Amino acid sequence: MCNTSDTMASPEERTKEKVKIAHEAILQLGQRAVEMALIDRAVYLTPERMENDAEHSFHLGLTAMELAEIFYPKLDSGLVAKYSLVHDLIETITGDVPTYNLTKSELEEKRQTEHDALPQLRQKLPEHTRKVLDEYEEQKIPEARFVRVVDKLLPAIIHTILPEANKEEFFRRFGIKDEEHLAQLSAARTRALKADYPEFDLIHQLRTVSSAMARRKLLAIGQELT
Repeated sequence: MCNTSDTMASPEERTKEKVKIAHEAILQLGQRAVEMALIDRAVYLTPERMENDAEHSFHLGLTAMELAEIFYPKLDSGLVAKYSLVHDLIETITGDVPTYNLTKSELEEKRQTEHDALPQLRQKLPEHTRKVLDEYEEQKIPEARFVRVVDKLLPAIIHTILPEANKEEFFRRFGIKDEEHLAQLSAARTRALKADYPEFDLIHQLRTVSSAMARRKLLAIGQELT
């Protein structure tokens, strides 16, 4: 049903209302972007500075779009980019929780915490962004599932590029003892992802290659820790 006041408004009045709505939206999104930039993650860009959620989301958007074109060109790369942008917005409420070696029960607890925080986050988003977030969190659309599984590739990429910045904290945080232990953790995570996302086998193959390279880079430096 049409709103009578809308139909009676002049073009100038309708434009003025749209500008008002847009201004409120960009203020909301600006605040969320600032919050994302203040959330530290479990990987380092220098020995003194951790990657933040804003940087991570940019990295994911670039990577997921490219991998979609290489491996799954039928996916909508525009949706892939959108879901990459919103995929960690929930962490403006919950903070970042590294999932590398969480147990099934700990992962379920993390999911439940994020699910419970969604209503609070939705109130802080404009309409379109809220819709994109809902689609991503439902994990029904192929592009949303694709973004979630590609997301799990990125720590290995940072470790490969910047092993010196990550070696000590990575070994300490996850209690890594030696090469065999690290390989076991990585293999277990890959198996879990294969079970949850069987439709993206090419991404799992890429993860195996990327993880192996990251291990070599980290262990080459990590030997100094023993």
